[in-house]
Amino acid sequence: MSNHFGAIIERIEQGNRFLVVSHVNPEGDAIGSLLGLTLALRSLGKDVVAYLEDPVPGIFEFLPGSETIVHTLEGEAPFDATFAVDCGQMNRLGDNFNKFDGMGSVMNIDHHTTNDEFGELNVIFPDASSAGEMIFDLVTEASIEITPGIATNLYVAIHTDTGSFRYSCTSEGSLRKAGVLVGKGADPWTISTQVYENHPACKYKLLAIVLATLNIIDVPGAKGYKIATLYVTDEMMDSTGADKGLADGFVNYARGIEGVEAGVLFRETGPEEYKVSFRSKGAVDVADVALSFDGGGHSHAAGCSVSGPLDTVIETVVTALKTSLAGQE
Repeated sequence: MSNHFGAIIERIEQGNRFLVVSHVNPEGDAIGSLLGLTLALRSLGKDVVAYLEDPVPGIFEFLPGSETIVHTLEGEAPFDATFAVDCGQMNRLGDNFNKFDGMGSVMNIDHHTTNDEFGELNVIFPDASSAGEMIFDLVTEASIEITPGIATNLYVAIHTDTGSFRYSCTSEGSLRKAGVLVGKGADPWTISTQVYENHPACKYKLLAIVLATLNIIDVPGAKGYKIATLYVTDEMMDSTGADKGLADGFVNYARGIEGVEAGVLFRETGPEEYKVSFRSKGAVDVADVALSFDGGGHSHAAGCSVSGPLDTVIETVVTALKTSLAGQE
């Protein structure tokens, strides 16, 4: 990825006022890469606003700079440029952001294979483990000093999007860069404790209910592959006092079952509207399946939204997965 950010670095040098944004329902890579870039630009004396349409999940509130993230652009003066990080489609930056008419030119920095190149400048590396890894390379190429705050944010981005360095996107490069970030001040123990061992009790109460919805489905003629589904409804969240962000990661329990090649979590987001999260062990490219529902992502992890009654949505999505897996005979 080195030596690919020249045009973006030129824009940074030419401009003074920047907006940094990421997708709705942000997770570790979105927040870590957003804040890592924000702090890096501020260290150059730039006027930088960090924006997320949705709140920062509690487990990431410890990140340096998180208290400066804003959730409205009302009254903001125009920006010289906007940096969109870890987002494959512009609509995923949020309805309110897309109504803002002062964003300037858009710099799109992302690692999703389904990115539709919505920026004026697009730097997209599907082989990167995370957007955080790409921001590391941008900061390095721009000769910006990596402070402990920048290091902590970028380490969280890489650490979470590689599943604590367990996922297939983990590479020699991502491990090496994580090591550099530790040397620059990121504390693995503190970060791991905050991210993985700091959840409210209601998350586990919600998980117990969600696991009771587990359904394992055989896929005839597909080498014995199976699909596992879970779902979470608003009623479940209300009964446990959990918010929507606490269900993130539940889909991995479905994928983690022996013989299951694809795990799916359906989370209610509105009346007859469901966010669908896919995870694959490699036998099926779930990004392709998500793309068929106007979603996107990576071959092993993707998502989309599907409308309809829950039973119908599950049946429709499972049928699409079966079709993809059946081709693996």
